[in-house]
Parts: sequence; C-alpha cells; structure tokens
Amino acid sequence: MLGSLIRRPSFSNPEAEDIFSSALNVIFPEDVTVLHGDPGFSVIYKSKRYGDLELRLAEPQTEDERKLFGQYLWNAGVLLAEYISGLDGEKPSMESGKWVVKDEKVLELGAGTGLAGIVSVLAGAGHAVISDFPAPELLANISVNAKRIIPVQLLEKVAVEGHEWGAVQDEFSSRHAHYFTRVLSADCLWSSGQHHNLAQSMLHFLSFDATARVWVVAGFHTGRAKVASFLDVAIEAGLEIEEIWERDVNGGEREWIQERGSGSEDVTERKKWLVVAILRRKLSRFQ
Repeated sequence: MLGSLIRRPSFSNPEAEDIFSSALNVIFPEDVTVLHGDPGFSVIYKSKRYGDLELRLAEPQTEDERKLFGQYLWNAGVLLAEYISGLDGEKPSMESGKWVVKDEKVLELGAGTGLAGIVSVLAGAGHAVISDFPAPELLANISVNAKRIIPVQLLEKVAVEGHEWGAVQDEFSSRHAHYFTRVLSADCLWSSGQHHNLAQSMLHFLSFDATARVWVVAGFHTGRAKVASFLDVAIEAGLEIEEIWERDVNGGEREWIQERGSGSEDVTERKKWLVVAILRRKLSRFQ
C-alpha cells in the first residue's frame, strides 16, 4: 500500500495527534489517505532501493501559496518515485526504456517536495531540474530536500528552478526549450484552469527526440473528469497518449476509463486509484 511507504520521523515523546494521525490507515482502512504530512514538518519515504529518504514539507507564507498544495506529499508523487526507482526495489527495464532515467535530461513540473526529481538523480539522470511555482519558500524547501538526500558528488547534476506553467518567455524557459527528454508531472491536474498552461509547458520543454516522454501520474481524489479534461487539452495541444492505465494504492491495475459508474463513482473507492499515463509528441510532428 502506498501509504505504508510513508511515515513520520520518530519522536521520543510523540503528541496524541501524531499517534492518531499515524494510525489512520489502521482505524479507517477503507478511507485512503491521499496526502501526507503537515506543513513545516517532515515525512520519510521508505524506498526499497534507496532506503529512508526524509522530506521536509514547505510552510506556505501566503494564502496564494497555500492554495498551491505543494506543502504535502501526495500519493501520485510516491507512485512516480516508485516507478523511477523500480517497483519492489527492482531497477526499471533498460530494454523497454519505460521509467528509465539513466543519462536522461529530466524536468519535474509542480514538484512540491521534489521527490520524483530527487529520485531521478539517485537513479542516474544526467541532468535534472526540479521546478515549481516561483514562491521562495516552496523553492527553498525543495533545495533543502535535494541537499539532504542527494550525495554531494551528484549535486552538480540537479538544479531547482521556479516556473509558472505556460510562462515560457523567461530566461530559464528560453534556455531549456525542447531540452528535456523526460518531463514528470505528479498530481498536477487538480486545477482545470491550468490544464492548457501545463500542457504548453510540457510541450515547450519536451525534446524533439523521438524517445522523449512525459510521465503523468495523478490521483482521482479531485474527480475523474479533471483527468479526462487534461488529456483532451494535452492532445489538442500536440501530445498523444502512448500508454495509459489505472493503478490502485495496493498495486492492482485496470484499464483507464473516462467515466465509471455512470458518473457516480464512489468517492472512497475512487481515492484508492490513480491514473498513469505516458505521453509523447504526436508522431506527425516527427515526420
């Protein structure tokens, strides 16, 4: 279960709310926790391949920053990190190329804690940029996590950058146009009003190399319709779906369907599932 991969740091004298929070999955086993941690505190991701990775969560300074929801670790980020590091601790298959980041140029959009980008560096990425909205506290927190987890000899391979989706005229965006061979997005689909901007950023940064891919993982806790809406926008913008499926927090998989239960899907059940999509530029753009 994804939630079992996350724990809070151990304290000698834990407070009652910490004990209660850590036991929620036991008390309410059917109600899946989709986000983890508290702003300003830390959580530990128990990676089978890299050991315990401690991630500090940002503490937003303004209401606008709080509404970005980057101050939590979300299940989608955990699942994407699992794919990149290798499910069950096994390295991704070099033959298939799926989830392989070794020597690739990686960009994480809407990074939050920066987990997927950090794990990409540990997994051998040639260069990684971990980005999120240009809020100082959010970016500083990602930098803290990167420096805490990534070995000193690998820090030269990672950078933290502010990026507002759709705003691609700044210096960073101009220098890295069509540069990245892997673009990562974990739980970035919750705001329908940002779908076009997110798709534009993906296309702007994605390399024209035929093997370049966008990896998208998102939970259904904000509704299946928002995921479907983003995919429609992305396809209209110039991306296409190479593969797509659904995976639950326990590892079960099933086909992606835009609507389940005639639009009346049970909310508790829906929270257990995430969509996993591998996108690429439309093939016609290579011809």
